[in-house]
Amino acid sequence: MQKFTFFYLFILNFLPSGAQIFFSEYAEGTSYNKYIEIYNYSSETVSLYPQFVLASCTNGCLDGNGFYINEFPEDAVIAPGDVYVVAANQADQIILDEADYTFQYCCGNGDDAYALMLAGTTGSEFDSSNALDIIGNEDTWQENIGWDVAGVEGATKNHTLVRKSSVLESNAGAWSSSAGTNLENSEWLVLEIDDWSNIGFHIYDDTTVNIFGCTDPMALNFNPNANIDDGSCDYDELYVSGCYWCELAANYFDFNAPNTGNNMTIAISDTSDLIDGDVIGVFYVDSEGFINCGGSANYEGGQLAIAAWGDDPSTFDLDGFSNGDSFIFLVFRNDLVYETSTILSDTAPFTTTYGNNNFAQISSFSITSTFVEECVLPLGVDEDCNEFFDILENQSLNRQLVLETDLFGRIINTDSKSRFYFRVYDDGTIEKKYYLNQ
Repeated sequence: MQKFTFFYLFILNFLPSGAQIFFSEYAEGTSYNKYIEIYNYSSETVSLYPQFVLASCTNGCLDGNGFYINEFPEDAVIAPGDVYVVAANQADQIILDEADYTFQYCCGNGDDAYALMLAGTTGSEFDSSNALDIIGNEDTWQENIGWDVAGVEGATKNHTLVRKSSVLESNAGAWSSSAGTNLENSEWLVLEIDDWSNIGFHIYDDTTVNIFGCTDPMALNFNPNANIDDGSCDYDELYVSGCYWCELAANYFDFNAPNTGNNMTIAISDTSDLIDGDVIGVFYVDSEGFINCGGSANYEGGQLAIAAWGDDPSTFDLDGFSNGDSFIFLVFRNDLVYETSTILSDTAPFTTTYGNNNFAQISSFSITSTFVEECVLPLGVDEDCNEFFDILENQSLNRQLVLETDLFGRIINTDSKSRFYFRVYDDGTIEKKYYLNQ
């Protein structure tokens, strides 16, 4: 049986553990007095470049136009508890004094959606489901009309929005619930136009919740969300098997996965070891130790991302990843399957295990050796993947005789058979028989 160990999933630390960011302030004021503020609510410095981009949807992105991906400067970082301000380059000097980065067309006219997204997972069209945090929504765009916030009509135009201190995480693209319908259920405070009294800082009510679990990233059951180790870390090797050569094998797998409606995105930033035509698959292990494809993508050059599909709880069978499952990455090339060595980032918002609507990032991806099959062949299948026994041939053992007739359709009994007769069974089959009385 093929042996896998998850020790090759070394954890990347080029980004600090626990890094989290969201929009803390947004201003759409008179003239060019516009800015967006990003807050780091983690305990470590966050590098915005090259991991994140500021995506915008201008004028509703009609006909696929108006989708812009704005990269941060290479030195763009946010210290713990600090903010990063992006502003229009012709804004008031008060704003420019706090600005960390400026460009001419920042930051819309109040009817333009802006989102923080992971680089490489933005897609070809603006899609709020790809957002880590968002202001506005492309599906509810109205020309020259801002979005309502906290019960204030068109609040994204001619107002300043400040994220409440009680908001502890990003909205993951759910603008409607983030905007709310009144002061109580909204994540935002709506200030008057050109009120910049909160620029350059953010008040955050940090409440630490104890999460028990395995905190060692080298363990098989590592929990990236745990902050207190409960001694449950498991270092035993996991033995799994798979067979891609024989479709009749009990552990047969291919690189196709069903769309179960639940998924997470895995971005592969290192494609240096891939060639055009490669199929990259991400696999999970079922209760029998057999690997199954949970998502795949064809490499055609450029950036690459895989949708890893989660288990559909409405079905009886396991047909996708379960929360907390680890990943196995395989490559199909020229009719052969190859194993890989993969480095995943454990820095939030990235995770190293499966979770619905989560994000993962692979910074190092290399092909190692060919996958060694261990085909579990069922009864009736030989080592050449040929069926030599058909259970249908023996269905006759279970059928019941209804009657026996001679050539003229007359019923006969078993004591006096003619030389030629027919047997009729309850499954509708008829047998022709010859009887020799010797």
